[in-house]
Amino acid sequence: MRTFFLHVEEKSPLLRTHPAVKVLALFTVNLLAWVIEAPIPLLLLLVALLVLYKVSRVPLARISRFFIFILLIIQAVVVSYSLGSKIPGNVIYAEFPWGSYISDMTLLYMATMIMRFVCMLVGSTLILAVMRDVDIVYGMLSLKIPYMFAFIFNLALRFSSLFLDDFAMIKDAMTLRGARLDKGGILERARNYSRMGIPLTVIALRRMNELSYVLEIKGLSQAAKRTYLYKFDWQTTSVLAAVVMLAVLAFSIAMRFSTGVFSFPGWPLR
Repeated sequence: MRTFFLHVEEKSPLLRTHPAVKVLALFTVNLLAWVIEAPIPLLLLLVALLVLYKVSRVPLARISRFFIFILLIIQAVVVSYSLGSKIPGNVIYAEFPWGSYISDMTLLYMATMIMRFVCMLVGSTLILAVMRDVDIVYGMLSLKIPYMFAFIFNLALRFSSLFLDDFAMIKDAMTLRGARLDKGGILERARNYSRMGIPLTVIALRRMNELSYVLEIKGLSQAAKRTYLYKFDWQTTSVLAAVVMLAVLAFSIAMRFSTGVFSFPGWPLR
């Protein structure tokens, strides 16, 4: 079955989950990655997400298409914290003339931020791998979110999927013309990939212009009364999954602000 970013076999149990649970899971994963600051709990969360790929029968190899974005995130975090951070620590490894320095806590916080972004990417990809357009709209409607906001969020995710396809297409075209995007150091690679910004922007603006015409022709408006064609029943497993996610999120927030276990550097490094 074709979803937002991947083709997933229909035997995946997450495909049969209520759309509201999928939307709730998408927000829960991203909120957990920001609530938790401690590196060890973040690492455990990342491992749990990777295990869920196996349990949910979602091919883990499909996430390889996002590998370039993971590398870009890692490069950006490493450069920013290496050249501009002043996080005190027990050991100072390097000092710079402009006043910043690299300590042992800098490296630990750097690893924490990388795991945060990776958890968000891996977790969001897992949920979006089993979500369709109808799941986004009807899931948010089940959570009593107005249709217009559900439609806008659905368009944002759809444009993200199209952006990845456009990125791959432009990259292949530049490679065939002799461009060497993956050669050189960090700054040279960043400069090479920045050249893709102009064609990506042009394609995105053209799509937005065409989309505005399509929506106008179809008569979509905020005040119009909607007719819903699908009906999703709440099953016991879906209700339990929603309760567990809310409980885990509430527990994480309480542990973060009451005990400091999930605050940096957190358990067991405090």
